[in-house]
Amino acid sequence: MNTGNLNNRSGSLRFVVYDFFREQMKKGILIPGSLINVREISESLGISMTPLREALVQLETEGFITVIPRKGVVLNGLSLRKIRNIYSILGALEAVALRAAFPFIDEVSVERARRINAEMIKCLSENDPQGYLARNNRFHGLWLDRTENDELLRQIRVMKERLYEFPGNEDLIPEWEEASLNEHCELLSRISSRDLEESVRYLQFVHWDYENQEHFVRRFYAQHLDSLEKKRGDVVIHS
Repeated sequence: MNTGNLNNRSGSLRFVVYDFFREQMKKGILIPGSLINVREISESLGISMTPLREALVQLETEGFITVIPRKGVVLNGLSLRKIRNIYSILGALEAVALRAAFPFIDEVSVERARRINAEMIKCLSENDPQGYLARNNRFHGLWLDRTENDELLRQIRVMKERLYEFPGNEDLIPEWEEASLNEHCELLSRISSRDLEESVRYLQFVHWDYENQEHFVRRFYAQHLDSLEKKRGDVVIHS
């Protein structure tokens, strides 16, 4: 792998190492709890040890991994308690973003978000998880793209990566997504009516309410872990 001058850009290195772990999990080579030798990562990516360690420290700070001195790196899994905490924080942060962005959201923007929601329905019917998730991010951009609080946006990005991208989750739960799409419609209705407090309340305490989603969360991550174990078994058989 040609990393060019990435050794001089620790921010970029974070993404290189992140993508390496994510791809390894998607292929079933690694699963949460796996221990990886740091030197093996260095050799696989062609990155020298010092900048690699800096990138690993950043990923550890963000909660993706745990660095064990003289042993290696452990990929962190997600417990239900951690998921509950992340939901609570994301709800609060997105509520702050929506409150700040609300004066700048016009009816044209709301109609655009409704079209995105319709595209998500189409992706769901066509079993296109990547298209669905990409449009879901665009939908939430209705308020996230209209805030200039970069630190808030960074925290939201990292937490969503922990929930959705880093485990490599690609198996949608149709009933969960349908419920989420209905919530999108309800939220847009409140925004369109210019009811700030009700819009913020609905986003934080309904759309991002863990108790409201727990039965789907349990099913989603159980299904994902089963998929990872199957992939890992296939890797062992063919290695």
